[in-house]
Amino acid sequence: MKKILFVMAALILGMSASSAQVTEKSKKAKVETVKFTTNLDCENCAKKILNVIPFKKGVKDCVVDVPTKTVEVTFDTRKTNREKLVEELRKIDVLVVTPECKAGACVGEHTKEDACCSGHDHSHGHDHSHSH
Repeated sequence: MKKILFVMAALILGMSASSAQVTEKSKKAKVETVKFTTNLDCENCAKKILNVIPFKKGVKDCVVDVPTKTVEVTFDTRKTNREKLVEELRKIDVLVVTPECKAGACVGEHTKEDACCSGHDHSHGHDHSHSH
């Protein structure tokens, strides 16, 4: 009788341990890293990005490279996505080059009428008179 109770207890403990592992695996983050090419052109722009993007829900890491004008973001895909990150960058006046923009046409001087530039704001709300 004691052996049967011991075996039953061992089976119950084993089943609860395996269900805890399944639950733990399903809770693990699904991480993705994306590199955006942007219009950033100075350290002040980089600081503005670093004061916002790393604190958004799901963002694990954010690296800004001014010389290459890139922003690399690592994020949990269960909490955010590329589109939300692009939206957040646009809120702080950072334009992101999209695949439709040929040869970086959306970076730098251009007009709203440019074929590649429909759908995003061109108001660039900060002064570039600072020294680099």
